[in-house]
Amino acid sequence: MSEQELFNISQVCESLIGEFPDLTVSKIRYLESQGLLNPARTEAGYRKFSTADLEQLVWILRQQRDYFVPLGTLKERLERNAIDLKSTTESNSEDTKAADSKTPLVTGISLDIEGLSRASGLPKEKIQELIELGVVKGRQVGSKEIFEGDSLLTIKSAKRLFELGMEARHLRMYLVAAQREAGVIEQLFSAKTKSEDAESRTEARKELGEVVILGREIHKCLLKLSLDGLETW
Repeated sequence: MSEQELFNISQVCESLIGEFPDLTVSKIRYLESQGLLNPARTEAGYRKFSTADLEQLVWILRQQRDYFVPLGTLKERLERNAIDLKSTTESNSEDTKAADSKTPLVTGISLDIEGLSRASGLPKEKIQELIELGVVKGRQVGSKEIFEGDSLLTIKSAKRLFELGMEARHLRMYLVAAQREAGVIEQLFSAKTKSEDAESRTEARKELGEVVILGREIHKCLLKLSLDGLETW
């Protein structure tokens, strides 16, 4: 592809779906809304992505997938140009390097309970509470229980909620709500995701990812609406 070649958002999504099966048009729009992408616009308002934009998007997606880097951190790195967009293993932030040196990774993206505690700053006893409540789940690997990156994100969020006055038992409401939502979504997508047709399964994964993102936005809006009386927004 030449540097002058431009692509619409659907073409971008289609070109990257092989490496990122859960990528959706909505996610690309969301990343743009958070200031991580800045594609050109036609006079009619349509997005046009350059090769450089694609490289930036690939870098962002890999950082999220492989290193679970928060969007705020990614935005800071992009703003100060402290990155190599063509590197698949870029991690030249000093604070990230420091964290990596202290975090006992079992695999590239997995942690045991001690690793979770060190990476999140939350005591093991509190993490154990979350595990017993079902808010965090691991998998048994030999004699150790191993937790993936989503668990670390959950625990970091839980830590802040604890600092704001919540208790571990309060977090179960999020689990119950998520399980109810998952039940409805599973009914809608079960047949599609189990289809014998590979294209149908790929399309189902894209749609499922979009449903999750849209549901998250609706939940946020409804929560704000329900808390309107507190005048916190």
